[in-house]
Parts: sequence; structure tokens; C-alpha cells
Amino acid sequence: MAFVAANLLHTLDHFRQGVSGLSTTILAGGTTLSVLAVVVMVMALRRHPRAPAFCAVVGLSGAVGIASSHLLPHWSSLSDSYPEIHADALSWVVVMIEIGAALALAVVAIRELRRQAAQPQHA
Repeated sequence: MAFVAANLLHTLDHFRQGVSGLSTTILAGGTTLSVLAVVVMVMALRRHPRAPAFCAVVGLSGAVGIASSHLLPHWSSLSDSYPEIHADALSWVVVMIEIGAALALAVVAIRELRRQAAQPQHA
């Protein structure tokens, strides 16, 4: 749930900043990540057997994607470089919260996958 909340906060911050300068690719990537955040939350709440694997993938790829999009200098249509657009302090805090939440999601999911792997398999 923390990742969904952080993702929503980041999305709202983009609307606060104005989305007119964002590329279609950035908008599509952000929308996809938001949908995936909700999907993995629902999977986890329903205790779907594949939830840990999906959470690990979405968490890790989300953290890398958000960080590379916002923290690095412009490198592609997936860039919304905060240093180059001179994002304010609130935007920096919000993006770091989302990256942290994505990493936390991945860590918890990987721990669960390891715990499951260590359990004896029943036929």
C-alpha cells in the first residue's frame, strides 16, 4: 500500500508542476507504473501465490525507472530530469519517497520469495 500511496503522491506532484512539458512516453510510463502498482497491491492483499514475484519485479523496475527518469540528466524520451527542470524541494522529496517505497516493496517481496524457497515443498 505504501508504494501505491507514494505513486499517487508523485502523480499529484506532476499535476502540481504541470504535465504540459512531459513527453507522451513519460506519461505512458507513469500511467503504466501506476496501474502496475495497483495490480500488485491487489495481488498482495488477495495473497496471490505469484504476488511476491510480481512485487519484486514492479518494485525494482519502478525504482530504477523513476530514478533514471528523474535523477539523471536528460538521456531519452523517458527523461524528466529534475536537475534540468529545476524541480522544487517538494518534488525532490516526493520522488525520493516513491523510489524508497518501490525499493521497500522489492526488498519485502524478495524476502518473501526467499522464505518460500526455504520451506519444504509438499507434493
